[in-house]
Amino acid sequence: MRVVIGGAHNGKRAYVNSYLEAQKLSGFKWYEGTIPPIGSSPVVVAGLEDWLRCADLDEEEAIQVVMNSLENRSAIVILTDIGRGIVPIDKNERQLRDSCGRLYQKLVAEAEEVIQVWYGIPKKIKGRGNGR
Repeated sequence: MRVVIGGAHNGKRAYVNSYLEAQKLSGFKWYEGTIPPIGSSPVVVAGLEDWLRCADLDEEEAIQVVMNSLENRSAIVILTDIGRGIVPIDKNERQLRDSCGRLYQKLVAEAEEVIQVWYGIPKKIKGRGNGR
C-alpha cells in the first residue's frame, strides 16, 4: 500500500494521477468518500475523513473495516491532514480529528511507502527511492 498525505488542495490527486501514468499502472478504480468492497482489484481511496464522519461505527470497527478493505490488493490511499495542531471547538469535530489521526497512524504503519505532498511537491517520508 502507498499512502499519499497532505493538506486540502495540495495536489495529492494530481500526484497520484501522474504516478499511475508514469508507472504505466492501469485498472485502478477510484473510491471517493467510500470504502471499496473486499477484493483484489487495485484501488485508489480518498476522502476517508468524509466516510469516517458518516460511518455508523465505533472507531475500532471503522479502522477494521478500512484495513480489511485494503488487505491483499494494490492500494493507494490519499489522506487529508485535517489536524494541523488546531483543536476544533465542536466536540464531534474533535472526535473526528482524533479518530482520523488514529486511522492514519494505522495506515501509515502498514504502508510500504508514504509520500507527503506539499503544494504539489512530493516528498517520500517512508519507503525506498525518491518518491516517483
